[in-house]
Amino acid sequence: MTKKPKIGIMQGRLSKSDKGKIQAFPFNTWKQEFKKAWKCGFEVIEWIFDDFGNPILNPDRVLEIKSLCKISNIQINSICADYFMKRKLFYESENNISKNIEILKKIIIQSEKLGISIIEIPLVDSSSLKNNNDKFELKKNIEKIIYLLDETSVNIVLETDLSPHNFRDLLQEINHPKILANYDSGNSTSLGYNSEEELTILKKWIKNVHVKDRKIHGNTVPLGKGDTDFDLFFKSLEKIQYSGDLIIQGARKDEEIFSPEKTCIEYQKFVKGYLNKYYK
Repeated sequence: MTKKPKIGIMQGRLSKSDKGKIQAFPFNTWKQEFKKAWKCGFEVIEWIFDDFGNPILNPDRVLEIKSLCKISNIQINSICADYFMKRKLFYESENNISKNIEILKKIIIQSEKLGISIIEIPLVDSSSLKNNNDKFELKKNIEKIIYLLDETSVNIVLETDLSPHNFRDLLQEINHPKILANYDSGNSTSLGYNSEEELTILKKWIKNVHVKDRKIHGNTVPLGKGDTDFDLFFKSLEKIQYSGDLIIQGARKDEEIFSPEKTCIEYQKFVKGYLNKYYK
């Protein structure tokens, strides 16, 4: 019997949208989100790093963040490093690459202090890998932080829009046990991929999973309103014996009608229903 994954929420989803953004670090409300997450029935928050001013880089905040986790009984196991979507680890000037690698090193060091074992680097949309040269550059620059991964308990997980075979080939080329994969159910749907095929091909690398719904070749929509085959998705997760976190990254609803908490509770129940169905 496969251990049930923990259900988590992407940081910021429990706060009102910042200037209409679907996802951003909630600078004004990040502390309150721990208590909100617990009240909504979550076990985990995935931290967002999208700006250099993020408190996770402040050494003085480490004890405060740890205390918030302990008081609320909420874990932080992963960081979604959206920062690297605009400040990429490839296809940048040599000077910018060096700066971005230094930021990644700092995140790894702070993650180790906080007991965070996963840093996710999104390679989609504006940071998509367009060609073999992009892949080569990424591999070369990722190799510059391997020594830090070897010294810590931190893993780097890549989220890409590559086909499952091409993603597998990239991971095989990097060939390091701490360079793994993030899987996103909604992005997969939007790209027209088959979740069973993807999860089967990538199963040995999948370390973290985002739960999202999208239309084929379309945008993110509320869970259950898009084209994601959640029965196939959860059935396939159980089949590969995935027991890591499930981080809900659902669409925001009209906040004049639905509070962020109400939407997140609805999503939590939606995911829990599928877990109970397929993880016996």
